[in-house]
Amino acid sequence: MAQTHETCSASQVPHPAREWNTNSVGEAEAFDYYRESICTAFMPLRPELDAQKRAAFQAVVCSHQTDSGILNIVSARAHRVQRGKAEIASSPQDCYYLNTQLHGECRVAQRGTAMTLRVGDVGIFDGSEPFDLKHDYCRSLGVASLMVPKRLLQDAAGPEFGSGPSLLSGHPVIGNLISEAGRALATASSGGCPDALSRLSQVFLSLAVLATGPSTPQVSPVGRRLARLHQIRQIIHQNCARPDFDLSECASLIGLSVGYVQQILAGNGTRFGALLLETRLAQAARSLLDPAQNHLSVSSIAYAAGFKDVSHFGRAFRQEYDQSPGQWRRQAVAAPPR
Repeated sequence: MAQTHETCSASQVPHPAREWNTNSVGEAEAFDYYRESICTAFMPLRPELDAQKRAAFQAVVCSHQTDSGILNIVSARAHRVQRGKAEIASSPQDCYYLNTQLHGECRVAQRGTAMTLRVGDVGIFDGSEPFDLKHDYCRSLGVASLMVPKRLLQDAAGPEFGSGPSLLSGHPVIGNLISEAGRALATASSGGCPDALSRLSQVFLSLAVLATGPSTPQVSPVGRRLARLHQIRQIIHQNCARPDFDLSECASLIGLSVGYVQQILAGNGTRFGALLLETRLAQAARSLLDPAQNHLSVSSIAYAAGFKDVSHFGRAFRQEYDQSPGQWRRQAVAAPPR
């Protein structure tokens, strides 16, 4: 295990990002190299993977210092990560992990309870207690993990903060904001602007404190349904370009039954198929007006938006926008520059 590792203490001085890529070592060394990298980036952890699967293992870890703690972006083949009493004892500081699931799925088990993080979900768990992270439900994973000093959050929210693994993005009022903030934090990490990254991490932490605070207001069933509706729309927007994306997968990604998703959409006067079509058409319409995509044919844009059949795309587009895709594109070309 690595002898030097990051602490999650806030810093006023920007540090350059650090990156570990298994492509820089041989296949036989890749998993051991990854183990060393996450022990350095996250403090001591114990990743596990069957020996026969290690030859194909690949991973990239990027670590960023922010004013609030350490943000680690991990992309890797599926594996298991544990943190036990030995790893905790050798850590210089207690921390919380606030994880945003970017790809794949993760089951977090701690203190006899468990939560599952799917794409877009944000969860918190305690780094000073043993935990078990299982990513083996998918072939690969992507996660943005903000490692924050335990004292920092407990000072802000009280000692009951993070009393167990908690799905912050499931909050009925601000859950979607937390999810968006987590994704924005991950996106900003590649922008090369430490100040923006630190500001976003502070917003993210403020929302986390609000979501777990003792004074969180009670929300009516109507409020919960509206929050769920927004979440459904988000999932559709994120996956509409995939031709095989369907209602069953949408419900699975959110963690709801197919019937309940249909019930929520019906209450808003729509259906899954209609909402998916509307989202794909809107994406295609934007692409047709984008000068950077002028070199693409109409059929290429249709396929990129998730349509399997170009003629169906053409009929649906005309019905929605009262003109053909070609006419829609030509009007943008003919429009005078502003």
